[in-house]
Amino acid sequence: FRECKLLLLEKEYVTVGGGTGSCGILAYISFASSTTRSQVEQAAENLLNLPILTTGLWGDGESSTGSLLKLAAESESACSLVIVPQANLISKVKQGGKSIQYHGQINKEEGEELYEHFCECLKGRLLEAQCFSRSNQDLPQWYKARRAFFEKQNNNKQASASTPPNQLFRDESKYSEWDERGFPIKDAEGKEPTKSGMKKLSKIHEAHCKRHNKWKDQHGRDAINVEQRSDPPPAQWDDSLDPSFCQFVAGSFGKRQGLSFRSDMGPFVHSFQV
Repeated sequence: FRECKLLLLEKEYVTVGGGTGSCGILAYISFASSTTRSQVEQAAENLLNLPILTTGLWGDGESSTGSLLKLAAESESACSLVIVPQANLISKVKQGGKSIQYHGQINKEEGEELYEHFCECLKGRLLEAQCFSRSNQDLPQWYKARRAFFEKQNNNKQASASTPPNQLFRDESKYSEWDERGFPIKDAEGKEPTKSGMKKLSKIHEAHCKRHNKWKDQHGRDAINVEQRSDPPPAQWDDSLDPSFCQFVAGSFGKRQGLSFRSDMGPFVHSFQV
């Protein structure tokens, strides 16, 4: 788009772009019930690096495509990225087009957590690219501390007694899809587990549930992982992300998304699934 206006918190509109040669991406995002954090991270990386953005007019015979990160680093005018949470992207048409169902959507609470993580990943990569494009400017200390916190948190994840049962099999090197219990229903290659394999996993899951319940009894019913109790260093995005590099706007999760935009370039729409 050339210019985009989005309603935030159902209160006020924010406008990005509009300048000479400005360009931006408007991205709708939704999460299936089986979505993992690493898939969200990959989606953010794809969005920023896919060569789908053009600056010239549609069909002018001169414009070439590039990624948002590439154009942000090279362009004299700022690029823009607008994210809109849109749960209804996860849907299925039924009864020959007479009805539509949304059973594959993630629940609202988990969806909001993944949406916040998605936006955090995008802003982090934008900040890194911004600093790199400016003669390897140092990353802010708060960002380094925050990144180290999450890396340590990920490294400390293991199937201990404190691990919630619905996270026991969340290993993307082995599985690609899970049910609402976190139980794997497809392996890494997209194949359903065999009956013997399911029986083995059921025994492991049952044994872990007993260990986890015993752990909760010992530590209190509301006990959670130590890593989950500690909070990461506070983010300071507004002080660090320079809108002259890329204007970033994230729509309000669970709110009405009032939207208008202007565009004269293309290709107009891309759709991809991670």
